[in-house]
Formats: sequence, C-alpha cells, structure tokens
Amino acid sequence: MKDIKYKDLDKVEKDLLDSAERALANAYNPYNTQARVGAAVLIKSGEIVLGSSVANASSTVNLCAERVAIATANTQGLRNIVSLALIGTDSDGVVENPVMPCGVCRQFMEEFLTMNGGDIEVICSNSAKDKIIKTSLKRLLPLPYAGGK
Repeated sequence: MKDIKYKDLDKVEKDLLDSAERALANAYNPYNTQARVGAAVLIKSGEIVLGSSVANASSTVNLCAERVAIATANTQGLRNIVSLALIGTDSDGVVENPVMPCGVCRQFMEEFLTMNGGDIEVICSNSAKDKIIKTSLKRLLPLPYAGGK
C-alpha cells in the first residue's frame, strides 16, 4: 500500500477521487455522524459511476457507498471495473484517516474482480484529500471466500 498525496495522483485518479467527493454530498446518515462515504468506480470504457452511503434506522440494512456504486454500474451493464475511489467525512466535514472498504465490500468487489480477470485499483482518502492510500483489491483481500469454486 502506498501512502500518497492528492498531487501525486494522475489525472484519471484525481477525476475518480473528485467524483467520489461529489457522491459524498448525497450520502445519507442521520443516525451516526461519523459515517458518510462517497465512492466512484471507473469502468474500463472510461465511464465513472457514483455511489453514496445510505444508512437506515435498522443498521443491518445500511448500504456502503462502494456497493452502491458497483450495483449501479452493474444495473447499467457495466462490469469491467478497473478502479474504485472512496472518500468519507463526518458531520463536521472532517475525517483524519483515509476511509477503507469494510470486509463485506472487499468480498463484494472480489466478485467483479473475478469477472474482470485482473485486479481493481483502490484509492482511499480522508475528507481533506491530504492522506491517501493507493492499493489493490488483491492486497486488501488476499484470500477471498470462493464459494466452493
């Protein structure tokens, strides 16, 4: 995993992270001030699909931003995901450390990695975009559940 700055990202990576930040504006969580996340997935064709976290009073049905973005892309028939960016904030607009995908989202992303036949770049940022981790899904989830495959 690389800890980098926003200025070190290339144009495509900056566009993806900026798109995730736009999605963050639509995150819905009136129950926990610490958890608002925006995500953007980059499709091999160059399209960017957004997702934002959606909380619920029954916390077991919360939707993480990355799963929303991937499911939205899938609904549009877009499955060749090459990169994903995440950014998060709290009610004060501040999160010090980069937001990382939860274990459920890592496994969910693995399904599309298998379709892709490669790996997915993952860019995780804090709210100020001054602490960014750039890694891959295979590093985040080296031994995924294979469902009997």
